Amino acid sequence: MGIRHIFVYGTLMRGMSNHDRFCRDALNIEPAVTTGRLYHLPYGFPAMFDAPDGQVFGEVMTFPDIGKTLERLDRLEGYRPGDIQSHYVRIAKTVTILNNGEDVLAWTYIYPNDRMRTDFTPVLTDCWRIFMSSIEVPV
Repeated sequence: MGIRHIFVYGTLMRGMSNHDRFCRDALNIEPAVTTGRLYHLPYGFPAMFDAPDGQVFGEVMTFPDIGKTLERLDRLEGYRPGDIQSHYVRIAKTVTILNNGEDVLAWTYIYPNDRMRTDFTPVLTDCWRIFMSSIEVPV
């Protein structure tokens, strides 16, 4: 059986701006964590970079049709298989479901490490939802 889970850590999480549009058909949503480093980009959304010594908190989801969901998310994330100019890269990554400690393999989207820039803000809480609730939005 193929990979059945998707790990999200930004706008696709429950209650965030893209959740209802892209993930409303999720069958199951669980809090989860994986390795990586999380940054807030100046464009208003996060990016996870591959880093074995860091952690990123988010949610792992299952869907009725993982193929159709991945097609939608690939478009949103600017991912095109085999294209090194893709905005994000989709990879399979082990994530730990926090409620039960189970490790599962999930699809997720990362930023290539060579795209790191000095204007990316480290998310020191390792959780973008907490980061976003702590920043002041100009009126």
